Amino acid sequence: MRNKQGGRYLLIALPLIFLFLFFYLPLLLVFVEGAALSGGVNVSGDSTEKAVWNVIAILKSPYYLKVISFTAFQALISTVFALAAGLPGSYILGRYNFPGKKVVKSLTTIPFVLPSILVVLGFVLFFGNNGHFNHMLMGLFNLKDPPLKILYSFKAIILAHGFYNFPIVMRMLSSAWENISRSQNEASKSLGAGNFFRFRTVTLHRLMPALLSAASLVFLFCFMSFAVILVLGGGPRYSTIEVEIYRLARFSLDFPQAASLGLIGTLFSMGLLSINLILQKRASVPPLGRGERIEPAKLLGGGKSKRKITPGGFLIVVYLVIAAVILLGPLLSVLVNSFQHKVSRMGETSWTLKWYSQLFTLGSKGNSGLAVRNSLVFGLLTILTALPLGTLIAFRTYRGGFLRSRIAEVLYMLPMGVSPVILGLGYLKMLPSLPEAVHGSWIVIVGAHTVIAYPFVIRAVSGALGAVPPSLRQAAASLGAGPVRVLFTIDLPLIKTGLLTGGAFAFALSLGEINATLLVADRSQITIPLAMYRLIGSYNFYSACVLGAILMILCGAAFFIIDTFQEKTI
Repeated sequence: MRNKQGGRYLLIALPLIFLFLFFYLPLLLVFVEGAALSGGVNVSGDSTEKAVWNVIAILKSPYYLKVISFTAFQALISTVFALAAGLPGSYILGRYNFPGKKVVKSLTTIPFVLPSILVVLGFVLFFGNNGHFNHMLMGLFNLKDPPLKILYSFKAIILAHGFYNFPIVMRMLSSAWENISRSQNEASKSLGAGNFFRFRTVTLHRLMPALLSAASLVFLFCFMSFAVILVLGGGPRYSTIEVEIYRLARFSLDFPQAASLGLIGTLFSMGLLSINLILQKRASVPPLGRGERIEPAKLLGGGKSKRKITPGGFLIVVYLVIAAVILLGPLLSVLVNSFQHKVSRMGETSWTLKWYSQLFTLGSKGNSGLAVRNSLVFGLLTILTALPLGTLIAFRTYRGGFLRSRIAEVLYMLPMGVSPVILGLGYLKMLPSLPEAVHGSWIVIVGAHTVIAYPFVIRAVSGALGAVPPSLRQAAASLGAGPVRVLFTIDLPLIKTGLLTGGAFAFALSLGEINATLLVADRSQITIPLAMYRLIGSYNFYSACVLGAILMILCGAAFFIIDTFQEKTI
């Protein structure tokens, strides 16, 4: 009995030890440094004689106040843009049936597995001055100059964030549209309520929790955005908290100011995460039965031999085409450009396999083959750490009491509200006190990737656990099966879809992680996203596209697993 109790406590302690070493301790070091008493900071960032708290000094600096306010402002505008772009799509997915609907719904999972650096590269190639979209417009309207010039501007940031996040709005709100009560709608209609009144009292009431939940999630993602603003912002004019932390820590070597900004950013993001968790709880309502909800209308009318688009269907088709172009155009641009070669600076492009043949050669910006190998190794190691960690936590929180589970959920899901840049900053502070063997090793990077990935594993496994009937466990226990046997004969076989989904998320997130890796990785630990960032910075887009195509294939495999085994991942 004592051995069983010891093993149970060990299983509880292992996740806590890991999280303390790789999350809470680095975060604590940032907090301590950020709140420390030191010289003040003026507008230019120089120290003053009067000693003040670092955070207070940052908040008194007009420059850093501008950075903080711009971070919130661009996140707000990006959220509004994503909502405006995604709301019509959510209505279409929720209220209409049409051929290819499942494919369209599957594509809304892309933002959860698509690396941000791939978004940046695809955006530049598709929407850039010499991008495919401008070439298409110039050909259609016989223009000499590209009509769309948005790169390295505020418009580029907003459009990239909108492109990256509007499928999230479509996915979350389409489920709410499907869950609108038919009886309530018909009752209000029978009482003489008009369309607007029914929308305000029935539809909007049902949509509002999901709408606010989606908006808060998109705002959180845009607030913590890093790679999009680092590349597309074009300089200090559009610097955000994340970008400024990276510049201070990596180039200015000013850790106190970086930590102070990190503390402020973390407090903001934690507050946003808390709001999002509350809104998600309110938005999570039991789905209505098939006969209780409004049946989706058919987009195509008529019989099988002669189908016609119903009234209003033409606009829906136009929207779906535009959404598909915006979502898939940048990704296809990366794939197409990886097979192209420009003979001269102003010459035409030709098809080639040159860039693929040079994949494993040592270039001026690093070994692409080494980047691919490192990314695969880090991804597999992240699965081996994040999947057991997330599964163990999911079991503990699921089987605990309500209060214990709620507190544990907040503690375990906290990494979702902390930027990987701030996490990398904590690792930089922690590394000097660690053994020399740890410096420059893979342990730090895999630890960072695991911290970023395991909350998604918890959600995937928890969702699968919730679908397991408790009567099965009770029946097995009544027949004499112990907890271990119940785990291996009942729980694990029935939650294999959640395990596969969680593992796919861990692999995809590790492959695309750049924020923390950019701060802590050395030259021997270059990954695909880091190599792509350096190639984009040197305008070597063709080589970057080859790595982007490989990253797309690997993430596409993870996307296929996620979409196949789980309808709702978030």
